[in-house]
Amino acid sequence: MPSVKEVWQKLVKDLKGHSCSSPTREARLLLASILEVEPSRVYLLWDEELPEEKLTRLQTLQKERRRGVPIQYLTGEWDFLSLPFRLKRGVFIPRLDTESWVEEAILYFRSLEKEKITICDMACGSGVIGISCAFWVENLYLYGVDISPQAVELARENARLLGVEQRSIFLLSDLFTTFSTLPPPQFDAILSNPPYIREEDWDFLPPEVKLYEPKEALVAGEEGLDIIERILQEGEPFLKEGGLFFLEHDPHQKEAIEKLADTFSLEYLRSIPDLTGKERASIIQKRRKK
Repeated sequence: MPSVKEVWQKLVKDLKGHSCSSPTREARLLLASILEVEPSRVYLLWDEELPEEKLTRLQTLQKERRRGVPIQYLTGEWDFLSLPFRLKRGVFIPRLDTESWVEEAILYFRSLEKEKITICDMACGSGVIGISCAFWVENLYLYGVDISPQAVELARENARLLGVEQRSIFLLSDLFTTFSTLPPPQFDAILSNPPYIREEDWDFLPPEVKLYEPKEALVAGEEGLDIIERILQEGEPFLKEGGLFFLEHDPHQKEAIEKLADTFSLEYLRSIPDLTGKERASIIQKRRKK
């Protein structure tokens, strides 16, 4: 039987041959998944032999990766803000760009001198945004909402695995619809990484995205603003005075979102850059009554 090192070397070579952008990292992640260890521990098993059944399983994943199946779906796990989250096919894959503004939101929540902070993660997907906030802010209580039953189930699982399920509620809903049947919560903040891609841009996305990720989690009408507009309009009544929206968007949508905020009598505060310096998210405030 081949050693882990020998298998890794062949896997890296194969992934390079199929134009994989990070072959060494992906080879390590796939092996870690097969070996059921942390990726950082793969090198400690360098000289161990890889059993036949694990090699067969690895070869299956390797074939799927060649076809373009995202690595996140193959490993079933992905880190967000240094926390491990479960992922499943059919649920949106979190991006690194999102970490920059969620980290800023966490710092804001930690600065609040309040006994209890209540937030809503709207269109929560796997729950990475709201659950990360709850994990790093111990007096924070989370409502997570998504229209996908699969996403809501996965978010509940992630909340349980990361130990915040006692401070989390996940609801199946078309945005704020479900809140009309509940005692209306009042949030200190509403956070969202909603669909914001323009319909005409869908065909130009990489095959990895188009073939495997849910279109409804990415595309939002002709200008990509359909869901963002609804979140601002429908979410405003559920936000406390002075409460904040943290919204991710395409950098080119910033000015349009400023206008939407003004339309709904909200105050646009500022944008938050992503790791490349592009305006990736906006902070919008519900005005306080005079």
